Amino acid sequence: MGLPKKKNNIQVYGQHENEEGSIIGRRKELLERITKSDTYLPESVLHDDLDLGMLDFVKENFKVVSDGNQIPIIPKILTIQRWGEFTNNWTFSDDDGNIKLPFVAIVRKPDVQFGTNPALQRTIPDRREFFYASVPTWDGNQLGADIYKIPQPIAVDITFDVTIVCTKFRDINKFNKVVLQKFSSRQSYTSVKGHYIPIVLDRIEDNTPMDTLDGRRFYIQNYTFTMLGFLIDEEEFEVKPAINRILTMVETDLSSSRTPRPEINLSITSSYSSGSIVSQYSVVASRKVDKTVEITFDDLLGVTTGGTVTIPVKLFIEPKQISGTTEYTVGGVYSGLSKTSVFSGLTVNTIGRSNFNFTTTKTSNFQT
Repeated sequence: MGLPKKKNNIQVYGQHENEEGSIIGRRKELLERITKSDTYLPESVLHDDLDLGMLDFVKENFKVVSDGNQIPIIPKILTIQRWGEFTNNWTFSDDDGNIKLPFVAIVRKPDVQFGTNPALQRTIPDRREFFYASVPTWDGNQLGADIYKIPQPIAVDITFDVTIVCTKFRDINKFNKVVLQKFSSRQSYTSVKGHYIPIVLDRIEDNTPMDTLDGRRFYIQNYTFTMLGFLIDEEEFEVKPAINRILTMVETDLSSSRTPRPEINLSITSSYSSGSIVSQYSVVASRKVDKTVEITFDDLLGVTTGGTVTIPVKLFIEPKQISGTTEYTVGGVYSGLSKTSVFSGLTVNTIGRSNFNFTTTKTSNFQT
């Protein structure tokens, strides 16, 4: 995996990035939750993370009070072997060796199966990497982009048994009520590193033994849950630069014999992704402009199926600013772009007479 870029203050979402209540704002919020680290890539989600997510879910949602005290939850995930050993010697005891009841334990079955979540079925073979994000880059002179790719997450089903051991039947009833209320729609969700993972209640069993424990009757009730999770391994991520092309155009006024006005270079960058074509355009001036600058042109994009798609583009830079951005979406299905882009009829106009001449530099970035 290539070295991912550090987060910076480049606007990833365009001019509406900070609008509250917008769909873009909500997408940004979810993305920031997933990419809490200092890169734009999500963190790994592995078996230990899913186990911790289940433990946190039980501790947060299955709180039951018995005789004024909350029923304790063993703060670790037990294996079937560890639970079998535990039930044989009942090591959950106080300093005097007396068994402390009630308590709740979480047991994970070791046989993790391929997932049944329909949103994460095995639909893409061979662990290929696919487009995840296009991240702007700036080297001090040229605005570009890096393409981030990740493979399809691996869907997994993990089975957990949540067991309550108590001496009072009303504690069984209280715990049962809490579980059924939480799973009244059969499933609930836990958050694992910003991802919402569904949990399904499969069955409820009573495993109360006929024997007594130190002369006391006790109850064991078991709740079986299936976590419909997925695995993401950051070692499989790929980061590589997009294809860059530069076109330089110079505009001069030959009719004037006066001293040439100083120049401002306008660096125009375009980025594209296929499917329903999403094109992003930005312009960065080499210095602050004194008047409103309007850049217009037709972008002729070649597609692999033949022909071209024309996108009429209009960019603005306001006075005393150095940049402007815009975005266009072309509906339809375009399986691929031929990585050809021609700006036709490019013009640079100012509202009012400017003290500068303008030159333009073009860079095109295509998703690979």
